[in-house]
Amino acid sequence: MAQEAAGWLPEETLSLWKREQARLKARVVDRDTEAWQRDPAFSGLRRVGGVDVSFVKGDSVRACASLVVLSYPELEFCLQVAKQNSSSLPSVCQPFRCWKQLHAP
Repeated sequence: MAQEAAGWLPEETLSLWKREQARLKARVVDRDTEAWQRDPAFSGLRRVGGVDVSFVKGDSVRACASLVVLSYPELEFCLQVAKQNSSSLPSVCQPFRCWKQLHAP
């Protein structure tokens, strides 16, 4: 745990994250699939949402994830979900160090 808190991750964790990153990359859709995406007015789009994950300051384990959904185009509140949880992700305060580890040659 102290090793992770310092920003250094076990090779097993890095390997797992690299495999997961490759799996998710293969699922990325890089083209418009819905009619509203091709319409400059976005007609047909009904909801928009945003997600955020924040860690407790100074703690690379406890995090809070939030999802907010709004109607479109009115931008009226529809839904909010928040969950506090423990995570094995690195602290967002040290992203460059973790990025360097993930992308090292």
